[in-house]
Amino acid sequence: MDADCFARIERAVLNDMSAEQVVRIETAAHEFRARHAVDVLLAGKAVALEESRVCPHCGTGEAVKNGRDRRGLQRFVCRGLNCGQSFTAITTTWLSGMRMPDKWLDFAQCLEDQRSLTWIHQHLGISRKTGFAWRKRFLGSVAGLPADTLGGIVELDEAYFVRSFKGHRGWKTGNPPENRPPRYRGSGAVKRGLSSEQVPVVTGLDNSGHIVQGVLTNRTDEAISAVLAAQIEVRSLICSDGHSSYPKIAEARTCEHVTIERPIHSQEDKARGLTKGTPGALGLGRVNSYHENLKTSINRVFRGVSTKLLPNYVALVKHLRSKLVPLVFIQTALA
Repeated sequence: MDADCFARIERAVLNDMSAEQVVRIETAAHEFRARHAVDVLLAGKAVALEESRVCPHCGTGEAVKNGRDRRGLQRFVCRGLNCGQSFTAITTTWLSGMRMPDKWLDFAQCLEDQRSLTWIHQHLGISRKTGFAWRKRFLGSVAGLPADTLGGIVELDEAYFVRSFKGHRGWKTGNPPENRPPRYRGSGAVKRGLSSEQVPVVTGLDNSGHIVQGVLTNRTDEAISAVLAAQIEVRSLICSDGHSSYPKIAEARTCEHVTIERPIHSQEDKARGLTKGTPGALGLGRVNSYHENLKTSINRVFRGVSTKLLPNYVALVKHLRSKLVPLVFIQTALA
């Protein structure tokens, strides 16, 4: 539709149409948005950029239209002094440079369903290499979202994953990232218990379902406090295991702290049918259940991920717990 035809329709909607006709136009617009959700998002960003005329490179408001690129997106060029950069609505976003926007929504649905790269290649018609690159971009945008705020009854605990350099070519090129032989898929750590071979993921979860999590380089009090302390509301009730960092967090946030000790029952107690816990009592059931889902996704669904990309996949599991629609992936990546 050319500009003159659209201007006539816009004037008709504002001045000549009846209320019933406006409702029908609105219904048709909603149907179009449902069928072309990604195109509508990109068009919305282009319209906002056209109104603000702010260049994402230099920050000045001197951008003007400059044709369209081969994907059909409106292109702009900055007329500011010493700039002259060309850009579109998705420049400097996580989707910058990505092609095939008609497949973005289907790919986001594959992330929601935790599909493998092979399944994505067979059903969406994109290569495994492209699928892996897209997945890093979408998950990177989700990992950059602001952390939640925890309040009420807050459960704190850690989960551990074997340190992984999956995909690293150092052992082939003679420059290994660690002084050890390469680890085969499915093999665990060499040392027993917690050691430098384990990567801790600390998680805070309250009774409203809000989650704060972070991948740590070590299990020190300072590292755990840096992830959790600022996100816990004052005068909350913190439940945790016996790690020394959690009482310090509770004291810093003026919170009550309860150490949860795992009950140990003898064989005679189990034979009598003694339950593992008391209904309604404080515990770490929510955060332990979340860690079980997290380990299942990382170790079984995705067959292990590198420690470098672990924060992205941890953020994905949190995102899936919220049960958001796939379009939220694209909205987050375009923010």
